[in-house]
Amino acid sequence: MGLVKILTDPNSFRFYANGDPYIPYKGKGYVAPPRELSWEDGTADPSRGIMGNGAKSKPLVTTPLPPLNSAQTPQTLIDGLYRGQGVLSRSTFQDTERISKFLITEQGLQFIAKQQALLLAQNIRQFGNDVRRYQLINPASYIENTALAPTGINVRNTFNFGLNPTFTREGTYGEMPTFANERQKAAARSARSKGIVDSITTSPLYNSKNGPNKDYLTDTVPFYIVKINNDGSGDNTYIHFRAYLTGLTDNYGAEWNETKYMGRGEKFFSYSGFSRDLGFSLQVPVLSRAEQSSVYSKLNYLASLMAPDYTEGGFMRGNLVKITIGDYITDLPGIIRGVNFTYNDEGGWDIARNELGQLESDAYIMPKMIDIQSISFTPIHNFIPQTVSNAFVVSGSGNNVNAPFITFGKTTGAGGSGNNPGGYKNAQNPSSTNSNFGFLR
Repeated sequence: MGLVKILTDPNSFRFYANGDPYIPYKGKGYVAPPRELSWEDGTADPSRGIMGNGAKSKPLVTTPLPPLNSAQTPQTLIDGLYRGQGVLSRSTFQDTERISKFLITEQGLQFIAKQQALLLAQNIRQFGNDVRRYQLINPASYIENTALAPTGINVRNTFNFGLNPTFTREGTYGEMPTFANERQKAAARSARSKGIVDSITTSPLYNSKNGPNKDYLTDTVPFYIVKINNDGSGDNTYIHFRAYLTGLTDNYGAEWNETKYMGRGEKFFSYSGFSRDLGFSLQVPVLSRAEQSSVYSKLNYLASLMAPDYTEGGFMRGNLVKITIGDYITDLPGIIRGVNFTYNDEGGWDIARNELGQLESDAYIMPKMIDIQSISFTPIHNFIPQTVSNAFVVSGSGNNVNAPFITFGKTTGAGGSGNNPGGYKNAQNPSSTNSNFGFLR
């Protein structure tokens, strides 16, 4: 009964503050609220401002509140029957005006921001990295739905973020769309048509006796691995990846034997050998369903190169490869000592389901980002590893480079004819280059 009394007669509520009886709306401990609204007439104190709208703004509450003990009036009776019953009443327009004013106040903007934060968290949980399906709050929907409430029509209060479903990465170097719209997805699944997916990522494994397919050399840094045919036919297998390379290292070493003689404190050294090892990492993204099959078939083939190849007689033999990374190394023969596949957690997984959660027959449940870490490559040079001859230093023409460890596109040692022996794309000219710095005169 006490609660009923408080609700029906607020002035009956008493509590103590600082030891003194607290009297509502006056007395010790009273803190004036941001707006003073008379219970009887619904007017506001203009000196206090309303909800941050300024000192002389009209209040959001535009209709006087009736006394608690007042009886039903024709206005409230009619409004109660009309509201939400398909008839636009005066109250509908008043409600629309009030919600419009509220949304541009500080509290209204905070409300919209909180709603958007909650929706963003839901988007991340539901859609992960698929930003195309993210949704945003439509603030205008609150006003629209208030105005349309009597009609029963409801306006959706969110809209798709729309990270451009037709956004493309197509450019000079053959990069194709990261995201595709539904029509493009269908075309990519059925025809894998060029121009819809990344042509280098979707390039298949292929055999060739005449070098790489030029259609797959459009990347900024051409990168491919060639598996040399062990039968000696020259019909080698080519593997192309887009050159998302990191951590390229090229280590050179000289081996020296130590000798100590009795009565001598220092050591003596005799040269015994040379070594070289390259290492790098590669990131392989799967940007669309159409790229899944080609990417994983190439990764599987690369992993199989660590296993032996068998002759018809049953003898096992290892696999030799050639690697090209831009013009730094060109068709450099050697062996791959190891590869490591790490599936990037940030890339997520393709769960092979459509928007309705149904499994799709042309997709696979696979990671969408693969980091090939620590590819360890030991070259077997097709020239004699030796100190570059002095003839190269004094030639002034770039000829006689008999040890092209860094190839500049060169594929063989010294030889050939003309001004570009050995196949240099851009002949080095050490004498003229060094003279610019005063090293050679």
